[in-house]
Formats: sequence, C-alpha cells, structure tokens
Amino acid sequence: MKKIKLAFTKLTLPVSVTGRACALNCKHCGGHYLEHMMPLSKVFEEGVIPAGTKSLLVSGGSTLEGKVPILNRIDEIKSLKSKGYKLNFHVGLVDEKEAIEISKIADAISFDFVGDDETIHYVYNLKKKVGDYVRTFEILRRYTKNVYPHITIGLNCGKIGHEYKAIDILSHYRHEKIVFIVFIPTLHTAFEKCSPPSINDIRKIFKYARKKLSCELILGCMYPRGKLRDEIGFAAIDSDFNTITQPSSHVIERLKRENYLIEWSDECCVL
Repeated sequence: MKKIKLAFTKLTLPVSVTGRACALNCKHCGGHYLEHMMPLSKVFEEGVIPAGTKSLLVSGGSTLEGKVPILNRIDEIKSLKSKGYKLNFHVGLVDEKEAIEISKIADAISFDFVGDDETIHYVYNLKKKVGDYVRTFEILRRYTKNVYPHITIGLNCGKIGHEYKAIDILSHYRHEKIVFIVFIPTLHTAFEKCSPPSINDIRKIFKYARKKLSCELILGCMYPRGKLRDEIGFAAIDSDFNTITQPSSHVIERLKRENYLIEWSDECCVL
C-alpha cells in the first residue's frame, strides 16, 4: 500500500519580523504575502495567537541584501520558543553568525533556492548570484540538518528557466526533504498579468525531480487554485511525491479511491 502525507497548515501561524515592510519589492510578491502574516510585535498581545497553535512560520520582508532580518528580533523569538511553539524559519541569504543563532532554536529552516543568476536579478531585484545561494545553503547545513530547500516553478513570470538547474545543483547534496511550490499570478504585483506555468511543464519538472533526487519530495502550500490546483496535485501523486500540502478535495478523493495510506498533518509541511 502506498503512503502519502497530506498537510493542512491551520495550526501553524505565519509571523513577520518586519511587519509589512520589505526592501526588495520582488516582482512576484510585491509585499502582498506579508499582509497575511501577523506582525511579530502583535503576537505578544493576549489572546492573539489562535487556540491550538502548535508552530510558527517566522518570516518577513527582505533587506536589500536578500536576508530576512531575524537576528534583529531574536530575543522575542526565543521567548516564543520557550512557550513550546515549534519554529520554522524562512531566512533568505543569512551569514554565518545568523545561521549559528537561528540553528539553536530552529525546528526547520525553509530556504528558497534559485538556479540561475538572471532569475535572481530580474525577479528579486537582487544583485546576487547562484553562488550566494549555494554558499548560504552550505552555511546553514553546517549548523543544522533541518534545512529544506524550496524551489518555485515558474518563478520568472511563469516561465521555466531556473528549475532544472536548481534541481541539478541540489542533487549533489544529501537531503531529507525538498519542497516545490508553483508561481501564482498575484494582483498588484509586477507579475499580475503573467500566467502560471503549464501543467505539462510542471509535470516534467516533478518527474525530473523524482529521477534526480532520492529524498522526500513535498508539494508546498503555494500553488494556483482552481482546476490547475487539481492537476498539480495529480502530477505530484504521479511523480511519487511524499507530501501534498493543502490538497483539493479531488486530490483527496483520488488518494482514497486508490487506497493510499494517508497520514494527516495540521502544520507546515516541513514540520
């Protein structure tokens, strides 16, 4: 009997260390997704954290150097850790000092990985190269094993470009888990009129990833809704992904119909 994990993130609270502020104004996001995160300063107000919350996704806007300034708020974050919450950090291009401090309290570190320089420059408005991402990834791994690369399919306005290169680079390392998400055209961003990548392209990348990577493969929570969401979920099943996050009802129905042994989770997919 095949096994699969279905993750629903209702008991993980997204928290921003910068509120709605971000210096980069990336073309695919434009700060939009920060609006749906709770500012860290508000977390400490009585009754604000929903009852039953088990974990926090600690993220925020980036500096001009491409890092989420976690260390600026590290004492506040440590106090949340002391209350028993698991912590998944979204860090960006941190340095060694930051990696050491974050690793002391991190249950997971989610690291966006990009496979070519052009995509980094154009999408993130960032003067960095693939080597900077590799270097940060290696620094993080030096201090914790719980580092989980995230690859966004269609990051550059829905076009395929960096994904195969990212998979090839990461295939030279041993991993526990790698997460794939899919570009969503988002209102009020530079890419709002772009189209998501085609299901054929997504399916090919999923198959390539399964061929090249021996670790657990995860479909993360960020991918388009509607019919394409069903198709992406089906493609993940067909490529032997180990976890699907926020699956549609049609995906769940298929898994039950095909007698999958389903493990249910109510937190971030990497926790």
